[in-house]
Amino acid sequence: MTAVRVALTFDAEHPDHPATDPIQNAERLLDLLGQREISATFFIQSSWANAYRHLAERIKGDGHLIGSHSHWHCLFPGMASDGIANDLARSRRILDAIAPTGHWFRLPGGSGHDDRRVLKAVRGAGYRHVGWTCGGNDWEPDRTVDEVAVPIIEHVRSAEEPVAVALLHSWPDPTTGAVATILDQLGPDIEYVRLDQVELEELPRHNP
Repeated sequence: MTAVRVALTFDAEHPDHPATDPIQNAERLLDLLGQREISATFFIQSSWANAYRHLAERIKGDGHLIGSHSHWHCLFPGMASDGIANDLARSRRILDAIAPTGHWFRLPGGSGHDDRRVLKAVRGAGYRHVGWTCGGNDWEPDRTVDEVAVPIIEHVRSAEEPVAVALLHSWPDPTTGAVATILDQLGPDIEYVRLDQVELEELPRHNP
């Protein structure tokens, strides 16, 4: 196995597919990370933070890094420039009052990572979009724990980049089990990092 570092990142958002109990799933995930003493990065949708302020505050209180995941979770390339600016400003205003995001941002769906107009708006709002290098599509309906975990494990074991940035979500049913499997299978020698513990040039701007 390479000496790659792993950044576990979670998009905390309103579900776009059915889940048994999205809030309990988020709480279970936070419990697991705390038990394993893993610090992660959460990109929080600000309308979700409004609805579940206690969870956003817990994410901050548990020591995880927080970024913005927009307010409405609309795909930015399909929005007018004014709409993008308004979404970014609203997200910043809400999250700064709950769990400040600094300059960390993830585009909804990663859409617009190669769109100059979108990226200019994101930069103008003081953010930097961070993509990912691997994921298990935990948001897809009926994914099993292994179907989520195995692609991430295999990527980390063969990764050539210095930091493997894994994309996961706070709400799907298999995510917590998948994270436990990832941690168990990769073993104790992996270094898990928050994005602010990584040099900016090591972070992906694009999505696989």
